[in-house]
Amino acid sequence: MPSKVYSAAVVGVEAFEVEIEVHAGWGNTDKIAVVGLPDTAVKESKDRVTSAISNSAFRWPYGKRITINLAPADVRKEGPSFDLPIALGMLKLEENNRLPVLDAFCITGELALSGQLRPVKGVLSIALEAKRRGRQTLIVPLENAAEAAVVDGLDVYGACSLSQVVHFLRGDIVLDPVRSTNGWPEAGPVEQDLDFGEVKGQQHVKRAVEVAAAGGHNILTIGPIPSGTTSSFDFRTQ
Repeated sequence: MPSKVYSAAVVGVEAFEVEIEVHAGWGNTDKIAVVGLPDTAVKESKDRVTSAISNSAFRWPYGKRITINLAPADVRKEGPSFDLPIALGMLKLEENNRLPVLDAFCITGELALSGQLRPVKGVLSIALEAKRRGRQTLIVPLENAAEAAVVDGLDVYGACSLSQVVHFLRGDIVLDPVRSTNGWPEAGPVEQDLDFGEVKGQQHVKRAVEVAAAGGHNILTIGPIPSGTTSSFDFRTQ
């Protein structure tokens, strides 16, 4: 039976859920195939993942043909954020790794060859999609945890390495969920003359500004400035 892990991909400022299936079978041994419209960074994940697993002292189904499918297969997948869920899918095929069913989890993160986790982009959008899909827990690199934690109703855990994630999923160690106040400065009351409620239409622009403000991202808008408004926004007061 294939193993299954859930993650998400970002397109623009929105995310969509990606179901990662990993199957080990007979055929051209020691070959790892990644299918489901992956870009170059996703295809290269198999080399990062196998090195990270080996350097983390875990076993994966070596000597078999491994097929990794990223569904839905008709949408292009980009970036290295699938490294961690792919690694967990491969590890789950080995019973000795004792990984539980991961249906309640959404998982994302880039792996270094050593097994350390590196931050990825679009974590806020991924957290919103995980909540919409009914996933109860989101596991991300530690540097992304504060950004994802602003989404209410979702337990967010930040991890430093593949080994730490595996031991957490096994129940060998305990990680505290990251709260939304972590890493966010407290701002006092500030009077604001600008109100998006007075702007008619422009839903995509307003949505982009809201995401940038919530995640602390940069944003560039181009076009004429309506009379009576200023040329910049202070996102800390939004």
